[in-house]
Amino acid sequence: MLIGLASAKGSPGVTTSTLTLASVWPRTALVLEADPFGGDIRAGLGEGEWPSTAGLAEVVVDLRSTGLNEALTRRVHKPAPHAPPVLAGLGCVGQATSVPWSRLGSALARLTGADVLADCGRFAAADGVAPLLRECDALVLITASSLRAVRATARIAPLLQEELAVGPDDPRVSLLVVDADEPYPAAQIAAACRLPLLGELPDDPRAAAVWSDGARPWRAFTRSPLQREARHIVTRIMAIGGRARGAA
Repeated sequence: MLIGLASAKGSPGVTTSTLTLASVWPRTALVLEADPFGGDIRAGLGEGEWPSTAGLAEVVVDLRSTGLNEALTRRVHKPAPHAPPVLAGLGCVGQATSVPWSRLGSALARLTGADVLADCGRFAAADGVAPLLRECDALVLITASSLRAVRATARIAPLLQEELAVGPDDPRVSLLVVDADEPYPAAQIAAACRLPLLGELPDDPRAAAVWSDGARPWRAFTRSPLQREARHIVTRIMAIGGRARGAA
């Protein structure tokens, strides 16, 4: 199963949300850092300590001479015991156009033994990541609840629906609201964006820092509001992805 996560201008933490969801995924989950503007996981969760040969750019080179499974075995890195395995992203802006996104996405969607959560960062129609999105079983659009974030999200929602060729009520493109009611409630935001509401993630800075900045989890971390709500979100995503696969 391949799940894409993206945001619009002015929206929060796709990377933090992706890592959070992957950390509570009930099956093996691999995080693909596919942000075309460059990845942050090496510096955040990885705290700058990351094998120099473990990343997406190296997989692209490997795919010229080997299969995906072997390439991932070489290049995926698990940065901490509590973290999901990660294929770290590109080092700088401009490299995205050199990645065979369609071929990579197709192979990841068929990957055996793991589901893949692709952190696609801020969506832009011409950034080169669109072919990857088209291979996804489901797309999750992440937004904050400010007017600025909601307006930007509403503008790109139809573009993501077009990528998956789905209508406004199809949950294969759905909305995840971070820190709802600041000031708009999640249901109102979903209606404005004409997207099914997947759910909400709370504003939980202490837990979020574990994924965004490499903070150490504490004894009750798994029971934090962020981690608890993420489990509910994951159940819904897996149901949507499973239905999409069954209909294919």
